[in-house]
Amino acid sequence: MSIEHRQFIRFSLDLPATRFTRYGEAVPTILHQISIGGCLAEWDENLLVGEEFRLLIQLPTQNFLPLTGKVLYRFTDNGIGVKFLNITQFEQELISQIIAQNLEEQGLPMQIDVFGLPPTYKPPKPQITDIRKQNDDILEDILN
Repeated sequence: MSIEHRQFIRFSLDLPATRFTRYGEAVPTILHQISIGGCLAEWDENLLVGEEFRLLIQLPTQNFLPLTGKVLYRFTDNGIGVKFLNITQFEQELISQIIAQNLEEQGLPMQIDVFGLPPTYKPPKPQITDIRKQNDDILEDILN
């Protein structure tokens, strides 16, 4: 996903997590970047775009936050872009606590607003079903 369309601020942290395969096998992984909407997970050749999986991230209380993720894209040998599915406001707040704790542990204590929009966020254009309107919009984009 391009940075212009990212909905939430990402934080570059290396967080240990556990991913569960479709067969229930626990696989240790590292989350290299995280936001309240998703993460960049360690490369795994067994994950395909569109695949959903369960993920556990340790909370500052030593409990674990269970999440469901969906692979949105793959950077070969580099990482996997994951969107958190059906995430609640409470779960997002727990992720913000994880982020804050890890920043503090790295000597970067700061007030963060994980719910704020990235400065370059551009909301996606609404889906157009009228073909004529769609063609007019394309022409307008070209002429401007």
